[in-house]
Amino acid sequence: MEKLTVLLALMALDAGGAETHVISLAKQLKKRGVEVIVASHGGKLTEFLESNDIKHYTLPLDKKSPMALASSIKGLTAIVKKHKVDIIHAHARIPAWVSQWVSVLTGCPYITTSHGIYSTGWGMGLISAWGQKVIAVSEDVKKHLIAGFKVNPDKIFVIPNGIDLEQFDPSIDSSPVEKQLGLKHEDLKIVYISRLMGARGEIALRLIKALPQIKDSFPNVKLIVVGEGDKYESIAKMANQYNEKASENSVIVTGARLDTPQIMNMADVAVGVGRVALEAMAMEKPVIIAGEAGFMGILKPENFELAKKHNFSGRGSSMTTDSENIASAIKTLLSDEQLRKRLGSFGREEVAKYFSIESMTNQVLKIYYQLIEEEKNAHNR
Repeated sequence: MEKLTVLLALMALDAGGAETHVISLAKQLKKRGVEVIVASHGGKLTEFLESNDIKHYTLPLDKKSPMALASSIKGLTAIVKKHKVDIIHAHARIPAWVSQWVSVLTGCPYITTSHGIYSTGWGMGLISAWGQKVIAVSEDVKKHLIAGFKVNPDKIFVIPNGIDLEQFDPSIDSSPVEKQLGLKHEDLKIVYISRLMGARGEIALRLIKALPQIKDSFPNVKLIVVGEGDKYESIAKMANQYNEKASENSVIVTGARLDTPQIMNMADVAVGVGRVALEAMAMEKPVIIAGEAGFMGILKPENFELAKKHNFSGRGSSMTTDSENIASAIKTLLSDEQLRKRLGSFGREEVAKYFSIESMTNQVLKIYYQLIEEEKNAHNR
């Protein structure tokens, strides 16, 4: 077929797993010769699109007011017509709902990616639209779509998020960032990168609460919290209180950063879920899965398949993410450097085997072409 044109629609382009995923997918699609267009409310990550010469349109795709939805439908419709878009790929529920109506108005097929477990409540159900084909990032997300939203299982494809192993390369130099943040190479560093909203932000607070227990055994430990969101102010306040009481800068709250590979490469222990866990594994870092859905603890060969099934979210575990569980897991890793190295090597191997960006992009492209061909055949009947 002629050159493929794809429109990727998402809520915004600030730091987050879905956002980083879209940036990685956009860059890979462009490498394959696809014309890629991205629409969102915008954010810090737009500069990655600009540096790769990928067009971005700003629309209120993060808002569900009637006026915003109407504006987004009008804007996406204009983009589809102007660029002769072949397929829309929506990420998150508001962009998916908007894409549904754009598809009706233009005839352009659309698919969605479900990045997690969503509320099935009546209000949110009204703005849930799943597309002609649906990508689920894990098996448990697929089951949730079937049970919670009655999505036809035949149109769901499980494709995990892909990680760019060239970007997340353990050989990159972190020393400039280390110096900028006032850290010493010999410090033991715990890194938590997340969108600091809701329950994800609460986990950062629990990490700070766990720090005194960790410092009793490891006085030179430092906690680096990266991200932004509605919990940022309370996290920064708690960090300042801790630092003042301890008379040292043990908790560093950076806000959103674009140099997350360099920051992750400083870590002796990474704490996180989902894509952040995969990025840490790619950087050969031992990972503690600590999520709002559950605490899986240290990621290791024995629990890897369970963690993978649940998209490294903590789902599937009966333990809760409290400060005691966090402190215990971190102390176990900090006390054994060889264990950290073994788990780091294991993690990178698993990411290369199952989660490479190249493999993910190949699978997504296959779905694009399959849907476009099905639409052509339907119109020719």
